[in-house]
Formats: sequence, structure tokens, C-alpha cells
Amino acid sequence: MDVYKRGAVGRSIDITHYSGYDELKHDLARMFSIEGHLEDRQRIGWKLVYVDHENDVLLVGDDPWE
Repeated sequence: MDVYKRGAVGRSIDITHYSGYDELKHDLARMFSIEGHLEDRQRIGWKLVYVDHENDVLLVGDDPWE
């Protein structure tokens, strides 16, 4: 999977190496130097989103990790 931070160069990751969303969020925050900004429970700051197979933009964590 390719990941991008708006305005930054993208990176490729293999999500099978992660056991859940918390581990993924931690690693993405480290990759893009935004540590501490993804823990916002009210989702006021940074948001992790993905585009599904129907081109819908969804929030990471709203669906089960499976």
C-alpha cells in the first residue's frame, strides 16, 4: 500500500506487518515526523484516511482491523 501526507512524498508500506491500527498509526507518525498528532480522540487535528475499492474516502479505524 502507498501512503501519502498531503504535500509530502509518498512511501510504500506492507500493512501485513502490523497487528492493528495503533501500531500502524505509530509507524506512520514516525515516518512523516508527526509523532503525537494522531492520538487526537476528537479528530480535530491530523486524520488518517484511505480510499477503498469504490473510491470512497474513509477514516482509518472506523472499520475492524481484520
